[in-house]
Order: sequence, then structure tokens, then C-alpha cells
Amino acid sequence: MATIENFATVSYTSGGVSATKISNLAEIELDSSLSFSKTTLGTTYSANTPVTYVLSVTNSSTAPITNIVITDDLGTFTLDTTELTPLTFVEPALLLINGQDSTSQLTVDSTTAGSLVFTIPTLAPSATANIIYNALPNEFAALASGSFITNNATLSSDSDCADGAATATVTVADAADVEVVKTMSPNPVVCGDTVTYTIRIYNYGNIDAENVVLTDTFTPAPENITVYRNGVMLDGTGYTYIDGTLTVPATAGDTVPAAVFTRDATTGEVSVTPGVVEYVITGTI
Repeated sequence: MATIENFATVSYTSGGVSATKISNLAEIELDSSLSFSKTTLGTTYSANTPVTYVLSVTNSSTAPITNIVITDDLGTFTLDTTELTPLTFVEPALLLINGQDSTSQLTVDSTTAGSLVFTIPTLAPSATANIIYNALPNEFAALASGSFITNNATLSSDSDCADGAATATVTVADAADVEVVKTMSPNPVVCGDTVTYTIRIYNYGNIDAENVVLTDTFTPAPENITVYRNGVMLDGTGYTYIDGTLTVPATAGDTVPAAVFTRDATTGEVSVTPGVVEYVITGTI
């Protein structure tokens, strides 16, 4: 919204002397001829999962508006003196005008870091345009619990009274992200030898993985097994081993801690150190 300011000047003579008089300053608010908003499908983000954004523009005037340019900063922020952009545009973008696919009219420029530019050549009176696009959180996106990404979009056009700005914020999803890696040694093994099974449970998420239950069915089933969790041997009450199936219930060690996220002070990249629980099972084949 802009303010129009205006005053008038009157020139006159009084007794042969020229004089002027200036009116008071009059002001009115000038509303944009376009309504502009930015929303997301969903309210959270996570690593390796695109966020879907919707830019909506409605021409509320009685004349077409041309050269509508929307610039989105993709969440760019400053770390010390370095600008970092936590989102990467994922092609293609879709343009709907009054619900009809009009993507052929849309121009997209993603060549400048931290600046995604959409151009709509014209928008008819009372028409609504929706630009739908995806952006993927990248190595600069904060992932610790409580983090968020705010990206700002600005709109300009050939009309002096058709502009706008919009903002959308997504917060990081709080979730455990578990991966399990198992190894066996030695290789090869001979009947009668002791086999060691190492199982590492990694949590790449930003909250703990709780109530963890480990189940493993061995074929062939080893005998005289021992079970260690993070280097501590579990006694017979800490697990069950029946017909070659090992079960370590949640009561034995029920949490895999959340990952630790560290931002490099020089590059700004976020590194992930997963939380881990290690089980080592030995037995005779």
C-alpha cells in the first residue's frame, strides 16, 4: 500500500503585491490493484523432502496488468557476513490462471543464487494466477529442533499501483530418522567357530528414537550367545533368545539419541552426526 500526498498552490496579488498561499497536505492511501499471497502445502520441512509453495496473484482492477514479476529469496539469510540460501528450486514450476494450466506463459529464472524470479506477461481483470513450485532443503538448511525457514517474495509490475510482498515460514519436522547397519565377522567362518554380529542403529533425526525394540532371526542359530549394548553386556533378563530369534525389548535400552547438527563457521554447511546405539552379539555356529 502506498500513500498519495498532494497540496495546492494559489498565486494572487494584494494591493499590487504578488503573494502565494499553499494548501494543507492532503493524503489518501492507494491500495494495490493486485492481491498477493504466499502459502505452503504443509507447515514443516525435513532433509531430502521438497516443500511445495503456492504464490497467488489476483487482479482486482478493471484493466489488464502486464509484466508481473515475482522475486522469491528462497529463504536466504546472513551468517556473519555470508549469505546462505537454504532452499534449492526444483523444476518445473506450474502456472494456473483461473484454474487452467497456463505454464507456457510463465518464465522462470533461477540462475542467480538466492533469487528465484517468475514472470507472468499479463493478467486479465478479475483473474487469479497461482504459481506452484517445489524447493528442496539443502546443505544450508537448519535441521535442529525448533529451526525454521522464512522466505520472502516481492511483486512488481508495469502498473504504478500493482505491487506487493508476501512471506511464508516452515518449521523443521521433529522426527527420528533411523537407519540400521549390520555386519558379521569373521569371513569366511567354519562350523564350530565364534561369529560376531555387529548391529548399529543410527538416528539422523532431531529427536530421540524411543521404545526401540531390536529383533534378529539367525540362520543358522548360534549357540551360547552373548549380547552387548554399547559395550555393556546384557544379562539374561535384558533379552530373549528363542529358536534362533533374538529380541531386545525396549526396557533393555529404549532410546537412540537424536543427531547433533553443526554449522561450519566458514562454509555455512550443516553437518549431521547421528546418534548411535551398537549391539554386538557373539555365538558359536
